[in-house]
Amino acid sequence: MPRLAMAHEIPYVATATVADLHDLEYKVKKAMSMRGARYIHIFVPCPLGWGAASHDTIKLARLATECGFFPVFEAERGEVTGVSKIRRQVPIDDYLRPQKRFAHLFGKQPDTVTIARLQAIADRNIRRYGLLEQES
Repeated sequence: MPRLAMAHEIPYVATATVADLHDLEYKVKKAMSMRGARYIHIFVPCPLGWGAASHDTIKLARLATECGFFPVFEAERGEVTGVSKIRRQVPIDDYLRPQKRFAHLFGKQPDTVTIARLQAIADRNIRRYGLLEQES
């Protein structure tokens, strides 16, 4: 959805998670100060629906960003203006395993093809939004 909003050059588009409330607050205030359409996509894990412990809500939100599956960024009029860099990159398995909704991927015969496809999506997000610090 954020990329669709960007394609329409909406004045302000952002993503945020409950794992970083300061960032979320900043983006809400910025959006409220602007004129025209604004869109903020907020990532909030659902413990009941996802089959995860409620005390892991913030952890899951952080893992979704650290593996690259949910990029956190801002865009104005279709152009990315800022990204939240990944502090410590983790494999997508770290995000998927704690959730019962993905248990079928890790059974006796792990679905390595699907896991690899999901990892490829996360890796593409990392490249697309420049989520990793440049190595020196």
